[in-house]
Amino acid sequence: MASLQFVIDSICSKLTPESMYRIINLRLGQGPFRVAEIIPMVQQEDRSLDYDSARILVDAALEALAERGDILVDGGSVFSPRRESNAER
Repeated sequence: MASLQFVIDSICSKLTPESMYRIINLRLGQGPFRVAEIIPMVQQEDRSLDYDSARILVDAALEALAERGDILVDGGSVFSPRRESNAER
């Protein structure tokens, strides 16, 4: 997938990569979540986004965070790698 900044620019969203990461990390602080749960939160931050555009942004942000090792994505669920490693002990 293209970089998150490229996707944001292509969709003409007012969001930044940092704001996308903040939204995801705030939600992750409450525990694991389904990808579909974060889409309305992104739409609240940028009310010009329709569902599909917000989903594209979420997917790009999740991919970037997963590549950095900040999150785990399994199917449609998002987890903190720290909680996963603690559960294995």
